[in-house]
Order: sequence, then structure tokens, then C-alpha cells
Amino acid sequence: MELQISEELKQFITPLSSEEKAMLKLSLLNEGCRDPLIVWDKSNEEKILIDGHNRYRICLENEIPFNIKELQFKNKEEVKDWMIDNQLGRRNLNPDQMSYFRGLKYERLKQSKGGYQRVLSKGQNGLLTAEILAKAFNVSDKTIKRDAQFSRGIDLIGDKNPEIKFGILSGTFKVSKNDLQFIGNLDSFPRKKFKNLADLENEISRRKKQQGLAQENGNSVDRIQKGIEVLEEKEHLFKTQEEKIERKKGQIISAINACIKQKDKKAFKELKKVIKEFEGLVLK
Repeated sequence: MELQISEELKQFITPLSSEEKAMLKLSLLNEGCRDPLIVWDKSNEEKILIDGHNRYRICLENEIPFNIKELQFKNKEEVKDWMIDNQLGRRNLNPDQMSYFRGLKYERLKQSKGGYQRVLSKGQNGLLTAEILAKAFNVSDKTIKRDAQFSRGIDLIGDKNPEIKFGILSGTFKVSKNDLQFIGNLDSFPRKKFKNLADLENEISRRKKQQGLAQENGNSVDRIQKGIEVLEEKEHLFKTQEEKIERKKGQIISAINACIKQKDKKAFKELKKVIKEFEGLVLK
């Protein structure tokens, strides 16, 4: 029997390491395929595999008989939820795989509520989504939110690099979890094909340097603003109107420099504020 494979749904299957694949093959050759493969009975002609991908491939290659169990769902999104829950129910998930599927679960619960983060369930009315999952998996709500960043980071990479995604989740490729959370927390990350793992790591390093520069520039603007505020507090010490105007001119120049260096809305907002104050002084 030939089953259909959905590449989209296949993304929700836990990848196996080389050792795990070898052990699974040995078990199937010696004992046969004891557990049925799970399929989505979409129609009479469409039987889509949703659990047992690794066993299915080995069975086909070695002519090992297998049985199937058919399940029915309303739509593909319901299938995805079932697949995530099914993976989370496995006892052999490594820590990264568990984090990944917890993160997916969190994101999908949020989306199913239209972005609203409160989930209503028996005995837990009004609890935040992260709090409910934290209780279910015996971790903190902060861990659940970090898991979401982790899963987003992996999926951003996996969009064009599925082999890297599965390599990370299987433990074959080593990428820092902090780096993957960093990617998941970015406003944007290039959805491109990376030549290799080193190419990905170079892109992450470049992004981190950019973020560091942005933080440095942001601190610079804050220091300038703080200086302006100190001057404003001492404004009453200047005896003449002319001295006050000269002081405000200096603040305008500082604010202009901040705009040129930072190039963001915050700096321009401060410039407008100082110019308005300057206008008030001159027209007073």
C-alpha cells in the first residue's frame, strides 16, 4: 500500500539521528512493524501519512508488511494540532525537540485565540496560555515563551533549509539554543538557502553585531536626551532671554546630531520637541 506524504505535515515529525535510524531498522527487520502507521483519511483516494514516516520508509525499502490506522479530521490545521500533541506525548524526545514542540504548541494556541493570550479551560479560566502550558509540562511560563522563540528561530531557518532544521533537532548539527532564540526574537531574518552551517553561523554573528550597534546608538540617544533634560531643569538659572535661546540652540544641534547618527523616529521626535520649545522661547 502506497501512502501520500505531505511535505508541509512532515515538518511536524521528530527527526531521527543516524543511530536511532539504525536501531529502528534493526527492530523492524527482526520484529516487523508491530504498531500501525497513522493516516489522515481525507477521502477515499487520499490517505495522508501523519505518524510513522520513518517506519514507512524502512518498510518500503525492505518489503516489510505494515498496517494502518485511519483518523478523520475537519481540516489540515486540526491535523497539525494532533501531530504536535502526538510528538509531545513521546518519551524519547531530546531537550531541543521538546522545546521545539512546546513552542509550536504555544504559538498555535495563541493563533487559535486570535492573538489573545488567555485560554479558557476547565479549572483554569483566565490563565495565560504560557501559564497553562507551564503547568502541563512542569516548567516555568518563561521557559514556554523561550521555547516559542526557539521554535520560531528553527522554522525561519528551516523554511529554505529543512536539512539544517532537522539536523539541529536530531542533534546532528550543533547550533547554540541562545542563537536560535535570538533569531526567533528578531523582527526579520533572511529566508534564504545557506551554503552550510558555517554560513548560517556567520549570518547570526552579523545580525548580533547589528543589534549591538543599534543598542549602542540607542544608548547614545538616551544619553543626549538625559543631558537635555538636565539642562531644562537648570533653565531658570539663566538670567536673560538671550541666554535661554542660545542654550536651546545648543540643544537643537545635539538633537540633530542624534537624528543623523540614529536615523530613527525616537530621535526625530526629540528634535521636534526641542524645536517646539525653541519656538516658544522666541515667540514669547
